Amino acid sequence: MDWSKSKIILIVALIITNCILFAYILNNNLIKKDSSSSPEFIKETISMLKDEGIEVDSYIPTNKTKLPSLLVEFESYDKDYINKKFFNGNGEIETPNKEVTKITFNKESLSIINTRRLIYENTMNITQKQKIDFNRAEELATIFLMDRGFDTSNMQCSYFKEEDGVYQMTFSKLYKGVSIERSYTNFTIDNGVVTSMDRLWINVKDQSENEIYLSSAAKSLLRLLDDSSDYYGKTVTDIDQCYYFDPESQGYVDDITRVTQGRAIPAWKIQFNDGTNTVADSF
Repeated sequence: MDWSKSKIILIVALIITNCILFAYILNNNLIKKDSSSSPEFIKETISMLKDEGIEVDSYIPTNKTKLPSLLVEFESYDKDYINKKFFNGNGEIETPNKEVTKITFNKESLSIINTRRLIYENTMNITQKQKIDFNRAEELATIFLMDRGFDTSNMQCSYFKEEDGVYQMTFSKLYKGVSIERSYTNFTIDNGVVTSMDRLWINVKDQSENEIYLSSAAKSLLRLLDDSSDYYGKTVTDIDQCYYFDPESQGYVDDITRVTQGRAIPAWKIQFNDGTNTVADSF
């Protein structure tokens, strides 16, 4: 075989290979480099939101984020097990309908909705004022759960408000440090006493092998303009990546507690100064 011809073929092959590699690298860079994460775009986003009465007092992430999707299921509860954990088995169990079970013991009551949502209430008269700080309130909520057999290693307080000695606290479920929406455990702690708890908790069964890129955080913030009247007068205090599973608002069912499991997708969680939040997914 003519060596000069072989050399030419080899050079052409190398050129083609280099072109393919260059195209691949360029494509990856275009994916990672998004003009909607530029300082100019972020500044314009903040200005547009302000014009609609929505303030932004938060760092806006500029990194290109990707996460897997998760196969999740709602934590479910057996009435006899819950009665034992909360009331040592001494609670009176009623089933007014097939969706609700109610357990009462003295001044305490516990409702189980569709075996997945727990609503606890304590109507005892609180006569002694006890001034506590946030750390103590968080500790009381954690102890309350641990004493009743709940795992507290995968939760984090994502919002709290204190007024006249009463704390309103929201805990979010975490998976590898990222919160899962709409999973929550809400507490009311009145002068050192847990007077209510509302819990709808999610467990992770599996995660996908492939990861999904999120749209930029600034672009997700612009979605607030679609329903600007709902957010008028509010201030964005945080925006962070999350997983999102809410089949009710996503249009699959009319009651989130009717669902047993599904898939949580990567999204941005936008937190407001009044304790509310919204989620902007990438789909």
